[in-house]
Formats: sequence, structure tokens, C-alpha cells
Amino acid sequence: MKRLLIFIAPFTLSACAFGVDETDYKSQVPEVSSAAISNGVVIEPEAKDNTTPLADVELPSQINLEAQFYSQAPEGDWSQPWQDACEEASLLVAHYGMIGEDIDKETFKAKILEMVDWQIAEFGYYESTRVEQVVKLYENYFDDALNVRVIESPEIEDLKQALAQGHLIVGPFAGRMLGNPFYSGEGPYYHMMVVKGYDETHFITHDVGTRHGANFAYSYQTLMNALHDYSETSIETQPGRVIVLESN
Repeated sequence: MKRLLIFIAPFTLSACAFGVDETDYKSQVPEVSSAAISNGVVIEPEAKDNTTPLADVELPSQINLEAQFYSQAPEGDWSQPWQDACEEASLLVAHYGMIGEDIDKETFKAKILEMVDWQIAEFGYYESTRVEQVVKLYENYFDDALNVRVIESPEIEDLKQALAQGHLIVGPFAGRMLGNPFYSGEGPYYHMMVVKGYDETHFITHDVGTRHGANFAYSYQTLMNALHDYSETSIETQPGRVIVLESN
């Protein structure tokens, strides 16, 4: 995630969050584990019948999947590589959320650095990677990688259906279209974060781009409008795509 730093007017960086109440942006939907959902706790057991298309099943009105939160700069240091580590951080948050494990902050940091090194060796860089590269990183870095599915040009219901099945989502965004008041300056040109739930009007995320990002709620329309894969010059014209992590 790229962050805009303006040293000649430092008050500009904090002004975006001045007087903002963090709780106004936090979802209060209780968390539930992906494993509990697969056991029929959230979705009725008959919804797990493979002969019944999920589209024909009434989805829960709200859901919020458990996942441990760290920002992409877990120590608050936004120098490199942390300012461009949204992809790595999002994969870690989603993966460990799906397998139901927590990791400590030092391990989280170390894994981000390992993933950065892997990408430099494989791609020649690690900044602003597209969905297909993030998928390749995930499948090659994690020994216990889960099944990965990419949804092209998803609709709101596609995301809700995946979440209702207990699958965490990693998505790419035109960060300045998200309007997060806790971003520095204009916000990141390109960003990735975890989509972990929804209620009647909002998607619930772990937005790794800010220390205030745990259970951060974006309206359906805001999140879908900002959903774009990376382009160096015209991100807002790129299609929306999401990465869905599914239990093996």
C-alpha cells in the first residue's frame, strides 16, 4: 500500500482523522469462526447439501468471520517495506483467520519480510502486485495453503455468498476511493485488505492500511466502487477481482 507523506505540512496528515470517532466506523457484528460455519452454526445444515445451489439458500442477514488483526506496519513504522506491504499483510490475516490460528507480532513481521524477499526473487519487485501475482505468492509461500478461487467482476451477492460459506476474501482497491479518514493524505493509490463479513448495509473488513482497521465497515457501494485491480496509470478503469480462500 503506497502512502503519501507530506513533510512541509505535517498537520495535513493528522487532519484527516482529527475529531473522528473510531467507533463510528467499527462493526459491532459478533465474530464467528469459519470452522463453526462449516459445521452449520451460521448456515443451516441443509445449506451444506451440495445438491442445493447456494444462490437458492437464504443467506444470514449478517456475518463476521474471526481473524486476528495486525496492520501492514505492525510496529507503526511506515517506511519501506511496510508502506507497500498491504498484500502480504492481507494474505497473512486471511490465511491464519481461515485456519483458526493466531500468531505473535514478531512472527507476523518476519513473515511479511520473507514474502517480500520471495517476490523480489520471483518478480523482481514486491510493490503493488496484481491479483494473479498475489495468488502465486500465496500458493508458493504457504506450505498449508488453502484452496484459492478468484472471482472476476464480482457483485455484492457474490461476496456475501462466499462470506456466508465461511470463506475470507482478499481484495484489491483504488484506495483513494475508499474515503477512509484514518489514511494519510489522500490515501493509497492502490491497496489490498481483507473482507470478513457484512451486515444489512456494510461490508466488514480488516483494513491493514491503518492501525484503526480492525472490523472497519465500508458501505456496500463504497467498497464495490473502489474494487479495482492494479494499474500503474488508470486503476479506476481496471476490473474488480477478489481472491477467496476456501478450506481444503
